[in-house]
Amino acid sequence: MKTNIKLFTLAVFALVSLVFATASMAQTSTTGELTGTVTDTNGAAVAGADLTITGPGLLGSRTAKSDSDGTYRFQAVPPGKYTLEVASSSGFGSYKQENVTVNLSTSSTQNIELRAAGVGGVVDVVATSEIDTTNNTTGSNVTSEQFSNFPTGRTVQSLYTLAPTVARSGLRDASGRDRDPSVAGSSGPENNYILDGVNATDPAFGGSGANLPFEFVQEIEIKTGAYGAEYGKSTGGIFNVITKSGGNEFHGDLFGYVTTKGLVRDIKDTSFPFVGAAPNGFSEIDAGVDIGGPIVKDKLSFFAAFNPQRRKNFSLTQTFRTPVENEITTPFYAGKLTWNVNNSNVFTFSTFGDYTKQEGHLFGFSGFGANPASFRGKIETGGSNYAARMNSTFSNNFTGEFSFGLHFQRANTTPEL
Repeated sequence: MKTNIKLFTLAVFALVSLVFATASMAQTSTTGELTGTVTDTNGAAVAGADLTITGPGLLGSRTAKSDSDGTYRFQAVPPGKYTLEVASSSGFGSYKQENVTVNLSTSSTQNIELRAAGVGGVVDVVATSEIDTTNNTTGSNVTSEQFSNFPTGRTVQSLYTLAPTVARSGLRDASGRDRDPSVAGSSGPENNYILDGVNATDPAFGGSGANLPFEFVQEIEIKTGAYGAEYGKSTGGIFNVITKSGGNEFHGDLFGYVTTKGLVRDIKDTSFPFVGAAPNGFSEIDAGVDIGGPIVKDKLSFFAAFNPQRRKNFSLTQTFRTPVENEITTPFYAGKLTWNVNNSNVFTFSTFGDYTKQEGHLFGFSGFGANPASFRGKIETGGSNYAARMNSTFSNNFTGEFSFGLHFQRANTTPEL
């Protein structure tokens, strides 16, 4: 009977998650675009120029032509750095610019000035800070190259506070890490969380329904205000996360972090609370591996990652400061397949999970005289995410993103009797 109830609850929860996920899929961008103008040294528009972009995260290359007014546009481009090239033609020499950045849900501009064929010289490209006058949304984009060098916690939740007006809300996950930040004074459950195009917001209580190590993350788009009506279900902020992909080059990482209890200070007598157990240090093992690359060059690529984390929390109870502990294990995983159907259509399937099990002394409760054993038990939370999407470019002025996703969550508490 108990098993049937669990299966029924899971089915209902999956159905609710499906409704919430699909409601936002067609409205959520998982790519960016690159635009600009092609001119000669006199500033006259150059029409019909052949442009190509290549990059380690892109299968093959993308091509485009400049219009009669010299403008060009590459649409539905995955976030990352690219090399932009213009072939020599019609009396003009070739052009090449490396490290052109495309960000999530934004339009990056790279104007090109072509020189006459045979004219030598060195072209210095100077990056300038421009104000985007076409968009009034506040927020920021944070790339993997940036947050890998920031002193933050090692989960995607810890990266959200990098944006202006985003601050810690006081909410924490089972491992004691910050989660569900406050945006401009709103509460954590008022935010909308999107992972790989799937709405991962907890449909029951709000707040984030998923977490990931930041080794899995390619870029985060954080919208803190004035975002469009297409982003619903939020009176706080929008957190749009894209995981890493494979490409035409193999790449990978092997990493490990260890924290022992001896590196964490003991609780001070003046910090001991009047109620509840007092945290008294922790130990943690955080290790993993990720790899990505081509399956069929220019057509099919993969990315896979596994990052098991184990943390042991130590506490002191109110009853004569009896020591207790609990252990949290989370076998984070992620995977993605990218199929370059043709120059105008790219199909992506991704999955990730953050199933978490907490065993031992739960909740931090322990009134004086209470039996510490009565607070022991097991909590299982977290879930898995599946997303499939097709990015299609129909013309220079229209691109579409068609997505379908499922997000499963679970929450189960079992006391020890």
